[in-house]
Amino acid sequence: MELIQNRETTLAVLPFQIIGVNENISPIIKGFTDDLIINFSKFIGLSVISQYSSIGIQDIYDSENIAKLGTDYLITGSFRTTPKGFRISVQLVRSKDNKIVFAGNHDETMDSILNTQDTITQQMVSVLQQQIKHDLLSYSYKKESVELAAYENWLLGMDEIKKGTIESDLKARNYFENALKINPNFARAYTGISLSYFNEWSCQLWDRWNLSQQGAHENALKAIELDENDYVSLSVLGRTFAYLGEYEKSEHVLRKSLRMNPSDADNLILISNCFVWLGYLEEAEQLYNKARNLNPLQPEAYLLAGMLVYFEKGEFEKALAIGEKVSNQGIWTDFTAFLSAICFHLGQFDKMNEYWKLYKGYFQKNINKGKAATDKEAVEWQQVVNPYKNKTQLEPFWNHFSGGTLLKSNPIPSLNKIAQSGSFIQNGEFWEIQYANQTTTLKDCKGLHDIAQLLQEPEKDFHCTDLMGSVLIESGTPLIDEKAKTAYKQQAQKLQVAIADAEEIGLYEKADALREELELFSEQLSQTVGLSNKIRKTGSSIEKARAAVTWRIRNTIKKIEKSHPQLAKHLTLSIKTGSYCSYTPEVPHDWIF
Repeated sequence: MELIQNRETTLAVLPFQIIGVNENISPIIKGFTDDLIINFSKFIGLSVISQYSSIGIQDIYDSENIAKLGTDYLITGSFRTTPKGFRISVQLVRSKDNKIVFAGNHDETMDSILNTQDTITQQMVSVLQQQIKHDLLSYSYKKESVELAAYENWLLGMDEIKKGTIESDLKARNYFENALKINPNFARAYTGISLSYFNEWSCQLWDRWNLSQQGAHENALKAIELDENDYVSLSVLGRTFAYLGEYEKSEHVLRKSLRMNPSDADNLILISNCFVWLGYLEEAEQLYNKARNLNPLQPEAYLLAGMLVYFEKGEFEKALAIGEKVSNQGIWTDFTAFLSAICFHLGQFDKMNEYWKLYKGYFQKNINKGKAATDKEAVEWQQVVNPYKNKTQLEPFWNHFSGGTLLKSNPIPSLNKIAQSGSFIQNGEFWEIQYANQTTTLKDCKGLHDIAQLLQEPEKDFHCTDLMGSVLIESGTPLIDEKAKTAYKQQAQKLQVAIADAEEIGLYEKADALREELELFSEQLSQTVGLSNKIRKTGSSIEKARAAVTWRIRNTIKKIEKSHPQLAKHLTLSIKTGSYCSYTPEVPHDWIF
């Protein structure tokens, strides 16, 4: 099989034909093609054409539209009913000569269809292995093990998400919530809920900005907790982190999303927009062009992203030419504001004023509840919905319409930035604890004293021996050999990388779990290796202090959880244990002792 040199192999999955199936077609069969596209797009070196371009092509004889796709290979197939279920036929076809490279049949029941998707993917990749780099990007590549009904609800929800209306977002959320009732650990369902809030937040409901932003952010985090490689939730997190001003976290999760799936056209566009805000304009342009290549039959699909890229690059004539091809000028509320800004830089002031007038009309209708807005109000809103990390080409334009009085800071409060308060008071053998308008009483224990000490000095690192009151003791005889010492250190380093990765995107519960695992290795390592990297003769009391303090703090939080789950969750996310312990809440807390 000939090797395609110096570029990615391009593949399109044509819609599978349904033969002899009744009108009540299962969502699983409807979603079969989309799932195959997602599976294939997880391989480096393989570009997969967007389903929006391939969905209208019914068979390999539609040569005109297939030529427009520009593919190297096509995958086509069909479902045919059998007495026991379905026969799934699949073919891999080379585009240049319509030669069938591979063909196979799979006799399946409805319950086994999901596994067949994996089998087909593996067969195709095996055939194409000379064209595909074999370093599988998504090392988590495999179909999640979920109940069929949960998966059906997810597919139905995704169908609603694609419609892009407030009503369809609410329907979609209902499907995703039904999926979670069936399987509470179904990561994709949380991703779907996150996307439904994301649509509301970024496109539609300005008066629910904070609520929708928080819904998008928190549900994306839940999805990542269950599947740390869910590329869609990672990209949504990247956007919410940008709006929170946490640009390093934003970049981290966006780049991880790209690593997990470099070929989902819609996801590439979302990341391209975010990279513009972060200032990575060359990369944003590359992602925009790649997304267009993966969706060749919808030339207008990503023009908005292209306009934004070239505007910020200072290529104003190109940006205007792209922007004026967009047929629906109200697709973004501030789209015509960008066109106005482009005309400002080009010195086309009559057109600038025309586009600005259009923008203020959209702003009045969509954002300002029908009330006429001043130029300054319209400028301030556009500042809020475009969270640039650094300077932007919009600034001189904003100054022009705001009279030189730009906002000093974002007027929309970030998530959860309001200071919290509570009390942690000991009365004899009991502690009275108040938090979030709820009070609980707990019997005295050492863990409560540890927690109280940490709460009194937020962000301060306390050595475990300070909390334990231990005296360090080191003496004895050698314990292990060099080979075992090296193995311990290598494992500890792997865990440290995983902890840093989890903390970077705010998965504090996962980081704590990994940290406890690291502590076990650290305990074994520190029992054998001293500060000078020499093998110890015996263990020291420091390991015992660390293990004891960690256990009693975590055990106490579990006790708190029984009567005050919200406080327990806050303490779990905010308290770090180990050799050094600290209390670092996401927002300030005022505690009374």
